[in-house]
Amino acid sequence: MIFISFTSQINSAGTQLKIHIVQPKETAFSISQKYKLDWRMLLEWNGKKENEGLKVGEKLKIPQNLAYSSKIEKNLPEDAPSTGSPKFHSPLKVLPPVSLPYSNLSYYPNKGVLFKASRHKDVHPIRSGKVVVLDQMDGYRKYIILEHKGGYSSVYANLRSVSVKEGETVKAGDSLGELEEGKGLYFQINQGTKAVDPIPLLKY
Repeated sequence: MIFISFTSQINSAGTQLKIHIVQPKETAFSISQKYKLDWRMLLEWNGKKENEGLKVGEKLKIPQNLAYSSKIEKNLPEDAPSTGSPKFHSPLKVLPPVSLPYSNLSYYPNKGVLFKASRHKDVHPIRSGKVVVLDQMDGYRKYIILEHKGGYSSVYANLRSVSVKEGETVKAGDSLGELEEGKGLYFQINQGTKAVDPIPLLKY
């Protein structure tokens, strides 16, 4: 089990800070999700560039000033949706049935959907975006996280192979990689730091 270690400090401006110690397999994106911050702001706050990786044991300053973290909303792109729900392209050529649906129930949470395995293995971006995470995790094989305009991000897991690199910009129709044989796509859409039901947002 991994424990998150942090202590509190006060900077010269009087803003309370938490010090997060980077754990194995953590990324700027995953850490920012825990603290409800934009990952780019987290890097900026710590004087790091977007293409810099994080080292295990490295100490990161986490601002606790809500006015600072609220910049996420203020800096949304001009094309951020203001009303209604956006529509995204399908991550697969043909979407198979869902074997494990999205759920926000406290006693049975599931932040994404798991599709059944099918003959369609080539995975595509649901919209143009930037590859912010490319990693692998027990139970989900390789996975990719894309950041999209409008404050959205998407997750694609159970990949056998990937055909993109971190920092690369992709567009709908490009190939992200192929699914593991016998496994269905795990797919998730986040709006800001909150996971949302992806099915109603997909074009069929």
